[in-house]
Amino acid sequence: MGNEVIAAAECLLSSRQGKTVQDNLPPSCYPGSAEEAYRVQEELVSRVVIQHDSRVIGYKLACTNRPLMELLGTDEPFYGCLMEHSTHASGAELAAADFTQRIVESEFMLEMGADLPASDTPYTAETIAPFVGKLIPAIEVVDHRYTDFTKVGVNALIADNAIHGASVLGEPDGEKWKTIDLAAHEVVLQINGEVVERGSGANVLGSPLNAMAWLGNRLQSRGKGLRKGDIVTTGAACPIYHAVAGDRILVSFGELGEVDLSFA
Repeated sequence: MGNEVIAAAECLLSSRQGKTVQDNLPPSCYPGSAEEAYRVQEELVSRVVIQHDSRVIGYKLACTNRPLMELLGTDEPFYGCLMEHSTHASGAELAAADFTQRIVESEFMLEMGADLPASDTPYTAETIAPFVGKLIPAIEVVDHRYTDFTKVGVNALIADNAIHGASVLGEPDGEKWKTIDLAAHEVVLQINGEVVERGSGANVLGSPLNAMAWLGNRLQSRGKGLRKGDIVTTGAACPIYHAVAGDRILVSFGELGEVDLSFA
């Protein structure tokens, strides 16, 4: 592994530990390609896992809506890793001071019901669906180490584990979701008892299953794959919300359940 990859991972880990922000990664270790950025991410995640005696349990998708792609200057999403120590059950109370940012995203999480076989034909929403087992109402807390994440370039975001902070999971649904048009399904974000945003699965690459297909194909292109039990947050279904200490967040997925957390 190159010295630049290690230096970038160490820089990002130091910022995470110290809750510091920076304008960008130093030019001397800025990833020159998406593939190099993913190698930085892997090195960073391996260090975080060791530090917290944790493990990788799935993936998070980022930039799954067109306006954000245009803002960041990219034509596709990117992904990061979910880890056991930063994944919580609904009702969790998280310390606001543990995060540099507290960007709340309302997300359809999907859990793999079987390993996704390697395929010469790219997966689609229709062909990946039989391998998905459960839908889980979820909240992702996006956190990052940059002064302005929109100005650092996609490779810096990939390197920083796709700026993942934490995930909060509601109760899984194993069957009902399969009869529902996820693209049309409404998601409602409430803050301190008041509705502040509404959205739907259409905001996630047109459908959360489209996002899953993209991830399955992207992982396969890197010699990896989705495995039974992997959980995946598929991207923000509602506009984001910047939370502060004292906020109580509840996201309703209607008949598919709800999920909530608060910041102490």
